[in-house]
Amino acid sequence: MNVVVAIPARDEGNGISRTLTALAAQTYSRPFEVLVLANNCQDDTAVQARAVARRQASFRLRVLEVTLPPEQANVVGARRLALETGAHMAGQEGIVVSTDADSEADPDWLGALIAPLEQGWAASAGRIQLRRAERYALPRPLRSVYLLDTGYRQVAAQLRHRVACLSEPALTHWQHFGANLALTVRAYRAVGGLPEVSCLEDMALVAALARADLPLCHTHAARVYTSARLSGRVPVGLSTQLGEWRSGPGGWRVPGGPELVAAAQAERLTRELYGTDMTLAQSAALRRAWRLQRDDTVTLDFPTSGLALEALQAARDQAGYWAAEFPPVPVRQALQEVCEALANYGGQGFRTR
Repeated sequence: MNVVVAIPARDEGNGISRTLTALAAQTYSRPFEVLVLANNCQDDTAVQARAVARRQASFRLRVLEVTLPPEQANVVGARRLALETGAHMAGQEGIVVSTDADSEADPDWLGALIAPLEQGWAASAGRIQLRRAERYALPRPLRSVYLLDTGYRQVAAQLRHRVACLSEPALTHWQHFGANLALTVRAYRAVGGLPEVSCLEDMALVAALARADLPLCHTHAARVYTSARLSGRVPVGLSTQLGEWRSGPGGWRVPGGPELVAAAQAERLTRELYGTDMTLAQSAALRRAWRLQRDDTVTLDFPTSGLALEALQAARDQAGYWAAEFPPVPVRQALQEVCEALANYGGQGFRTR
């Protein structure tokens, strides 16, 4: 099974060496390739990448220097070309792995990220954390929200897992982003590759996998550490999130415990009823779960359960009753609510490390 790590890089001459040096230190026992897509660079990204390749023998490096046209000269266009090229290099039975040029992987990252795919999962996503020194250098209010939000997202993922009865390992997490993502080439081709979007291309790819009922495993064992730069290179990304947190915990509002429980219950019921002939009572229960009215159309007649869930979520948002019942709450309050809800479902705490 061929494995290719695809890295889009634009003017990353100062950081690409650290990224590739971390890949050279991987404990993964099988051969793998690394593709650096140096796109529209005005610096020595390609030179620095080739210099690392000459100093190590852990992987075979291909540096592809390209100048994308203006409409494609962005992270979406670069990641699409990197993944397409990586998938071609890996072959139909291979695996394509995505990471970023400002991120460094733990030594056991690649093996841990690929392990779920070897067990039959279509895709896997690992944890992404800010580099320790850069995290501590953040302004205090911003760092406080980062830590609170990380804890909240982790407990929320655990709660969804328990309430919705998901098939993932019990210790799941919430991140599925381009800095730490792997999928089989078959799965990548099955969803048509990276979707045509203007931003958040990694989330769009994961959503496409969900619509196709192609399972993604969130694993804590695969970790990368990324830059905490506040001046981003994409319209919407981590730097955008960090900017929104500058005002401190009081200004950051998220879904509270009751909303997350209701969403997971609705998801579970939908999956249980999918593929069956719903009775009138079950149809009414599904409407109640999604906060829909009697005259709202409820159907599970879709090719996949993922498409059914997406349709019901859209109907929920359009109806407006859900948002009226569940307004967002400050992140500190949400964390407390979700911890209490998790305890009610037999949870034993959470990990943010």
